[in-house]
Amino acid sequence: MFVLEEMDPSAYRRKTRNATLIIMAMFIVIGMITATTFVKYLSPYNNNMIVLNLLGALLGLVITFFIVKWFFADKPWMHETMYAWRLKRNLMKISNAHEPLLKAVEEQDPEAMKILRFYHLGLTQMHTLENNYHALTDLKAEKEQLETQMQAQNLSLEQDGFDPKQLAPYESDRSAS
Repeated sequence: MFVLEEMDPSAYRRKTRNATLIIMAMFIVIGMITATTFVKYLSPYNNNMIVLNLLGALLGLVITFFIVKWFFADKPWMHETMYAWRLKRNLMKISNAHEPLLKAVEEQDPEAMKILRFYHLGLTQMHTLENNYHALTDLKAEKEQLETQMQAQNLSLEQDGFDPKQLAPYESDRSAS
């Protein structure tokens, strides 16, 4: 289950920028080492240095990915970055089932309303964290309409948690159409 967390947007941007710089520096070092190694040891078999450099850099990227995934993903300095990644993944899952969800909301389905409410809250948080206030204005009308419908059914507007299993009934609707 994914739960929305309160975050200061300026601290979020600073910490994600720092994490990005650390990962980029690591990739540059690893990529340079692997590219140089490829050129040094594989040039007798292939005299195209550009291809060898690219293959070495690609291997460096793969190595960097696995180092970040296995060793750094749970470190405190990566918390904001990993939180944003998980938030975006969950929002994308909901976005993929958006049409069936909207149809279910029109039919007054309370579970669909809760999922869509989490989606609106998550999008609002993501846009706020990324300083994208223009996108917030685009979301405002749909968000207010859903709030009105939820209040009419006495549903809580505090939908700060989401389990991807909640989407199962709406994903099957999408594959049927």
